[in-house]
Amino acid sequence: MPRLSNPKERIIELALSLLERRGFGGFSYRHLSEALGIKPAAVHYHFPSKADLGVALAADLRRGFEKWAAQTDARLASPRERLDAFFEMHTRFLRDEVASPFGVLEAEYGSLPDGMRQEVRSLASEIHAWLARTLRQGLDAGEFGFSGNADDQAIVLGATVQGALHMARAFGPGHYHAAIAQLKRLIEPSA
Repeated sequence: MPRLSNPKERIIELALSLLERRGFGGFSYRHLSEALGIKPAAVHYHFPSKADLGVALAADLRRGFEKWAAQTDARLASPRERLDAFFEMHTRFLRDEVASPFGVLEAEYGSLPDGMRQEVRSLASEIHAWLARTLRQGLDAGEFGFSGNADDQAIVLGATVQGALHMARAFGPGHYHAAIAQLKRLIEPSA
């Protein structure tokens, strides 16, 4: 893990890594302090409670997704290419053999602290809005074809991506790639 000069950033970076490997409930401030070589009080200084850390972590993920989406939208004109980039972004979790932080937070939503839930909802809403907008643009451009509306299709797409990532952890990456191939077939324009 690269050493960031800002201790708060280092804590968030390590918390993200632990979230991907253990889930939010699977690590403590002791895990963070030992891995960073600092006292637990130093973690508490920056994040008085784990709920505070969770809010900061979810906000950091939301900002990261917003940055990725803006860069992707600017770089790729085609909605199909942007959607492919979204699918590709998720393959990092397969390569690193970790869970998607988006999926982990959604799966643990019921047990998360209230403030963190609000931030996770904002993150999920941001991802959904981007997917729906990309699907709508692709439909309007004739790159996609599907029944129903783009908002509903974005729900199906987002849920399938997260579900396929979870299945791939048990059955291998082929399950993710098969699910993505099927999703692509489902949104193909009719001939």
